[in-house]
Amino acid sequence: MRRLVAASIVAALASLCHEARAEQPWSDPDPPAPPVRTAFGDYGIRPALEYRANGLYINPIDPTGTLGRRASWIEHRLRVDLTVDYRDKVKIVTSTDVLDGVMWGDNGNTGTTPAPNAGINVNARNPNVTTACVQYRGSDPIDAKSYAYGLCQGEPMRVRRLYGDVSLPIGLLRVGRQPVNIGAGVQNNDGDGRPNRFGFSRQGNFVDRVLFATKPLEAAKPKAERNLSPNEGMIFALGYDHYVNDDPHLFRDNVHQVFYALRYMLPSFRGGRGLVIAGNHAYRWDGEFGSKIHNLGLRAMSHFGDVYVGFEVVTNQGTTREISTAYGLLTNDPPVDQAIRGYGGRGVVRYDRPRYSAYFEVDYASGDPDPSPRTPLTGFTFAEDTNVGLLLFKHVMHSASARSSAAGVELLRRLGARTFPAEAVNTRGSFTNAFALFPQFDVRPTPALLLRGGVLMAWAPSPVNDPIGSLQARDGGSIQDDLVNFAGGKPGRYYGTELDGRVQYRFEEHFILDLEGAILFPGSALKDRDGLAARSVMAQARTTVFF
Repeated sequence: MRRLVAASIVAALASLCHEARAEQPWSDPDPPAPPVRTAFGDYGIRPALEYRANGLYINPIDPTGTLGRRASWIEHRLRVDLTVDYRDKVKIVTSTDVLDGVMWGDNGNTGTTPAPNAGINVNARNPNVTTACVQYRGSDPIDAKSYAYGLCQGEPMRVRRLYGDVSLPIGLLRVGRQPVNIGAGVQNNDGDGRPNRFGFSRQGNFVDRVLFATKPLEAAKPKAERNLSPNEGMIFALGYDHYVNDDPHLFRDNVHQVFYALRYMLPSFRGGRGLVIAGNHAYRWDGEFGSKIHNLGLRAMSHFGDVYVGFEVVTNQGTTREISTAYGLLTNDPPVDQAIRGYGGRGVVRYDRPRYSAYFEVDYASGDPDPSPRTPLTGFTFAEDTNVGLLLFKHVMHSASARSSAAGVELLRRLGARTFPAEAVNTRGSFTNAFALFPQFDVRPTPALLLRGGVLMAWAPSPVNDPIGSLQARDGGSIQDDLVNFAGGKPGRYYGTELDGRVQYRFEEHFILDLEGAILFPGSALKDRDGLAARSVMAQARTTVFF
């Protein structure tokens, strides 16, 4: 709903080369270097492969429900990356995920979709392509309690990226489907590598874009003195994103975006090293719903001896009629131009020594206290792959919001809506409407072994409410006395306390074994109308093979 706008605006930040990933204090540098180029005369290739298998168990995934309390499955993914170049100046870059999130086994029910390959379970021979998803499993399709995890048809293959690069004398030109930004940002994440301190990334955020990046200050220097390094000096980028085309015969239903970004990097300076300061502005618009949205972002990070600090802040400002047009069908309110005012940010301080690290993270994403379709849209949502913890936001809130979202989409479909903002109620595991403190500590007994623990404490800036359930319950001009949380209880502000742990073992720099676990002690934001919510536990094991 309101998160639709906040989640879709980009923080556009580009470097001259995609391979030039900046080190970030909130991420693990894994892999530590880009793929190696293999030359064949004037031509070269940069291949990369990663296979991941992950087994998950959560009990309960719904701390207050009775339908589908447990969740467990094994899934896997193969990622195939390839860059082909001519003299390292003209490139074609691709990235494809195979069987992403597909569950192990021959899953489904005969006569339904997905269908198993065998008619009876004991006769199973070959696995099919099935994923775990929230689906209708009850008696009332517009009641969130009728939804729980089930089986959906998966995608055998997804092309994440396909673009061309040309290194011109004045800068870089990139055209095609490409990452929204480089690295793990608050609002966008490229989904590359294994940067998350807990959990893992999926597909990341990508866009169909025309991008140009250059180092404007170098143009005024003599040719012999120009610094063309993508990791030093000032880089300026600008571009155009084409987000929605819809009807090929119409123009007003298209969604466009233009952006510009500035990034300054200094490898060393008095008192520190690795300084990065970056800022961006993006403007998105459409004609059909009068959407006019500005996104502003600022990021800075630097080392000071053994201390590494960094922060990022993002805001979305503007107006749109799209959400009120759809939700007016629920409330009989006329469509209005709703103001957009969302804020998000993250700050990290870490102290690194060879055998241990102390890490402290603060995260913030604004919430929306009033889901009525005539009040400002104030929610903000982190990127799905920018993880905050293992269980609370990635799974418990994901499951709860997905159930509400599914019921809302079905209700809007029955009312004949043209757009479905209820789909964006599903957080997909993102951090949203929360203020979190997340201290962590790492111990490295050997270079191959990592032990990590953390305590996540999360509060809500706005009382946590289920927008679909609250709108359905509204019985007057004000909705404040009708607000309910995702469990049907009164909205609360404390999500709870989560204890996270991770053990990682690396072998030959091509194999990783991860064992992770979490315990969630729920707060008032997760409790039902009787003030009850069960403690939840999670365990997962993951193997990763990569080249």
